[in-house]
Amino acid sequence: MASLVSFLRPGLVTQRSAVLKAFAASRFSTLTPSRAEIIDTPGANGSSSVASTNHANNSEDNQARTKVQAQAQAQAQEPVNPFLAPLQAWIRDFKSNEPKDLIHLQRTVFGAPLRRDILHRVVVWQRDAMRQGTHSTKGRSEVSGTTRKAAPQKGRGAARVGSLRAPQRRGGGVPFGPKPRDHSSELPRKVQAMGLRVALSTKFAQDQLVIVDGLELDSHKTREFEAIQKRHGWDSVLVVASRENENLWRATRNLQQVDVTIMQEADVLRLLKHQVVVMDRQSVRYLEKKLKV
Repeated sequence: MASLVSFLRPGLVTQRSAVLKAFAASRFSTLTPSRAEIIDTPGANGSSSVASTNHANNSEDNQARTKVQAQAQAQAQEPVNPFLAPLQAWIRDFKSNEPKDLIHLQRTVFGAPLRRDILHRVVVWQRDAMRQGTHSTKGRSEVSGTTRKAAPQKGRGAARVGSLRAPQRRGGGVPFGPKPRDHSSELPRKVQAMGLRVALSTKFAQDQLVIVDGLELDSHKTREFEAIQKRHGWDSVLVVASRENENLWRATRNLQQVDVTIMQEADVLRLLKHQVVVMDRQSVRYLEKKLKV
């Protein structure tokens, strides 16, 4: 029948094909251009229509798969946020200073922004707490001396005088002098933790943080640690140990520019006071866990 219609009215089939293609191209149609061509093709049998439909569906699937792969590749090529990437540092031998392994450091602890104002606040807070506050002076009521009037009030032709323990008298009291008191100030705990993170980040950024595999010494002699110090070129060094080390403490107690502390007592003032900070792997993990944001 279709061949007869095309023979009698050849323009009718062409017009029908154009209408179907336009409808398929519109946004209100559920047909695709390939499906429209299959429907309006005259003389197409059932098998060829099914094969063409399958081929069109496979083409659409391939296009969708290609689009998904392209999106995945684009996401993989996106630059990684440097503030989320971990830091790397060498783990060195304590005696020879030779690199032995790599360690990953948390950027929030060892790569924090350098804030001088936070360091200043923490240092002032620590130094306030270090003040003994035992200063004391005696006022006019506390110094020893007579309580009588120094001279008569009238009749001698001179200025009026009273107590001999007055501040203007020799041996008199001190006006408004210091008294024993507590000089410690307050600082929020979050600011204290932030100051420690900034101090560690400053040492790491200046290449003044040395991470070692262990802090063991063969003996408690000072010359052993002094030889290590001279070999590495450490003028002023703070050693942060994960536990009490008797040999290390006894070997460094006579050295003026060397201080030893445990990881629980590491503070900002000690970190900034010394040029180089040496700590073992366990101390690094403890500080990361303690200062994790």
